[in-house]
Amino acid sequence: MILPDSVLTAVSRSRGEAMAKSEDKTGGNEKLSEIGQVLKVLSKAIARETAAFNYYYRGSEDKTLPAGVRGLLERLAEEERRHRYLLLNEYKNVQKSWNDDDSEVKEHSASYPVPSKLDISTLSATTDLEITSLSLPGRFLGGDNIISEAIVGRDNSEKGTFLMLYDVMGHSIETTEINALAARLLGEYIEASTSARMEMDLLSPKKIVCHLNERFSEKFEGQGVFLTLLCILIDYQEKMMTFTIAGHEPPFLVHDRGKVGSLLNTQLIIGVDSNYLYRDSKVPFERGDVFCIFSDGLIEASNPAGEIFGRDRIASCLERSWNLPPREIISDIMDSLRDFCSGRPLEDEISIVVICSKGD
Repeated sequence: MILPDSVLTAVSRSRGEAMAKSEDKTGGNEKLSEIGQVLKVLSKAIARETAAFNYYYRGSEDKTLPAGVRGLLERLAEEERRHRYLLLNEYKNVQKSWNDDDSEVKEHSASYPVPSKLDISTLSATTDLEITSLSLPGRFLGGDNIISEAIVGRDNSEKGTFLMLYDVMGHSIETTEINALAARLLGEYIEASTSARMEMDLLSPKKIVCHLNERFSEKFEGQGVFLTLLCILIDYQEKMMTFTIAGHEPPFLVHDRGKVGSLLNTQLIIGVDSNYLYRDSKVPFERGDVFCIFSDGLIEASNPAGEIFGRDRIASCLERSWNLPPREIISDIMDSLRDFCSGRPLEDEISIVVICSKGD
């Protein structure tokens, strides 16, 4: 496991020295070289924290291990999540010093009660699926965004459903600009499809995530803006889900009549390394299966005692409501969250997407 304090101490020292050198114009090249090395160190550290989170969290779900061991692994996974957050903030600060930008970055903040009336939306999908979503505090506010598209071939036959949920981290750039960029990139991919076969190939999650990462890194280089992202493609004929996770919370898959499991394989966050090669993973998605995607704002919601809502409470909701319509599943999760928070306001955006396979 990485010791983030030592990493951050070294980074802070390097950043301070680099900024001092920037006062001397002749030291400009040396400054860029040193900060560039610091960013490489941070990039590798973020990747290692992501891998460590996957390792610990996967172990925490291994039912063959004693309960005490699983609990320890779950706590270690949460530590890795926090470490990654600290490293991302430091990466953003170093990029800011690289640009000699002394302006103060205004972070987005949200504080609002858990609503009693929910604006749950139905998303575009093929006829074998039912997809509903909830975005708080609103669909057009904050850094979370959801894109869904039913893919139809040139012969008007259904081919599959594409869905992407991403969360903007770092708000030095207007989130509407970031959301518009991602939506435009997706639109370009769909329009570039010239045949039914190519539509599915072009919308391979790893391909569009790699493309988005390259373009995103190019557009916002040095501005400390990142995305966590989950991208999926559900094949209508094969009943198979292909997915790529870029630093996003691992989603839950419910199958075998109520068995809840996590899809891990979380990879590097968008915007850190423009050359990172993302990978696809595949799982069957058959009649009766349920897929639940959510942003970290749901997990990190807290009650007056300072406890977080966590993944286990979401899993418990899915275990008891998996056979309900997706709209009611989201309502059950939010009822549980409302009871848990006990009047304490939410402090981050929350997005939830539930996909139910209706089958033939």
